[in-house]
Amino acid sequence: MVDTSTPAVEQTSDRRSPGASLATVLTAPFAPRTLQALVHVTVDPWCALLLSLPILAAVAATVGTLPLIPLSGVLLVVTLAASRVVGYLERLRLGALCGITISSPHRRPDGNWWQRSWQRLRAAAAWKELAYHLLHPPIAGLFAAVVVGLWALAISLTAMPIYVGASPAGRAQLPGWTVNPGAEAWAATALGVVMLLGAPWATRGFSRLSIGLANGLLAGDESDVLRRRVTTLEASRAGLVDAAEVERRRIERDLHDGAQQRLVALAMTLGLAKDKLDSDPDVARTLVDEAHAEAKAALTELRDLARGLHPPVLTDRGLEAAAAGLASRTPIPVEVDIRLAERPARSVESAAYFVISECLTNVGRHSDARRARVLVSETDGWLTVSVSDDGAGGADTGGGTGLLGLAERVKGLDGRFMVTSPPGGPTVVRADLPVGPQEHRGSGHAANQESWSS
Repeated sequence: MVDTSTPAVEQTSDRRSPGASLATVLTAPFAPRTLQALVHVTVDPWCALLLSLPILAAVAATVGTLPLIPLSGVLLVVTLAASRVVGYLERLRLGALCGITISSPHRRPDGNWWQRSWQRLRAAAAWKELAYHLLHPPIAGLFAAVVVGLWALAISLTAMPIYVGASPAGRAQLPGWTVNPGAEAWAATALGVVMLLGAPWATRGFSRLSIGLANGLLAGDESDVLRRRVTTLEASRAGLVDAAEVERRRIERDLHDGAQQRLVALAMTLGLAKDKLDSDPDVARTLVDEAHAEAKAALTELRDLARGLHPPVLTDRGLEAAAAGLASRTPIPVEVDIRLAERPARSVESAAYFVISECLTNVGRHSDARRARVLVSETDGWLTVSVSDDGAGGADTGGGTGLLGLAERVKGLDGRFMVTSPPGGPTVVRADLPVGPQEHRGSGHAANQESWSS
C-alpha cells in the first residue's frame, strides 16, 4: 500500500504564507528583477534600432533592385548573412542583459558557396531571424512607451497632493480629470500607489514578452533540434559500429599475417630442431636460436598489437606520456605540446590518443615530412587535438580506412573531425572532443554558439 500522506504534507509546506506574498508585492518595485526588466524594456528599442539598421538598409536595397533579379538575389544572400551576424549579436546581448541563453538555429551548410547560399535561402531559421529584426524595433518601442508611461503616471498620481499644493492654480489638470485639493488629490494618490505596486509586474510581463519574441524567432525549434540530434546520433553510432568492424578485421589480419605466421614458423623450426637434436646438435642449436628469434619477434608484434588496442602507458601515466612515446617512435622530429589542467574522461583520452597515433603513423609512412607537431588543449568544454606536418599533403578521409575510422570514432563521441591537406602541404588534422557539459557544446536551447564554420 502506498502512503499518500507525505506528498500532501509537502504540498502544504510549499505554499507561501499570505504575509510572504504581501511582502513580495510591496517590495516588487525595489526588487533586482524589476530593475533588470525595466532596464531591458527601456534600452531594448535603442539596441533594436541600432542592430536592425543594417538589416533595414539591406532589405530596402533588395526590394529596390527586384527588377534586376541577379543583383537582388545576391543582395538577398547578403541580407540573410547580415541577419545571421546581427542575430548572433542579439543573442549575446540578451544573454548579457537578461541572463538567458538562446540556441543558434543554424546548421552548418555543405557544398560550395552557391550550394551553401541556396541552403541558407531555404532555411526557415534564416527567414524567422530576418522577421525578428524587422518586427523587433516597433514592438520594443511600443513596449517601452507603455512601461515608461505607466511608471510616469503611477509616480505622478502618487505625488498628486504635493503637485496640487504647489500648483499656482491650486489644482491639477489630467486628461478627463481635474484633480482638486483634498479628497480628490488623496484619491489620486491611492490610485497611484496601486499602479506603483502593479507597474513592476507589468514591466516584468513586457520583458518576458520581448524575450518570448526572441525565443520564438531567434532560437532553434526544439523538435527540429531533437530531430537533428537523433539523426546525428544514429549516423555516429552506425559509423562507430562500422569503425569497430574495420578495427576487428585489422586485428584479425595483423594476427593472421604477423604473429600467427611467426608462431607457425616457430613450431616448424622447433620440430626440425627436435629431429636434429640427436643426429646433429650443432644444427639443432642453430634452429633453436632461430626459434628464439621468431618467438621474440612474435612477442614484439603482439605487444605492438596490444599497444594499438589500449596502451598501458595511457592508463598509467596519461595522454602526455603516451603521446611522447608515440613521438619517440616516429622517424622524424615531433614537437609535443599538451596543455591540460586535468585528465579527461577515459573515452575522450583514448580517442585523442588514437588520433595522435594514426596521424603520426601516416606522417612516418606517407607524408615525406621533415617535422611534425602535436598540440592538445582544452577550451570551453572542448578538448582539441591538432596534428600537423610539413609533408606533401593530399590526405583524404575517403582515401583509406585510417582517417575514416578516426572520423567515425570522433563523431561517435559527438565530436568534430577536420582534415586540411592541400597538395604540397601542409597537413593539419584536427579533432574536437567534448569534455564539458552539454550547454558548452552548441546544441539544445541552452547553447548560444554559432556553428563551427559557415
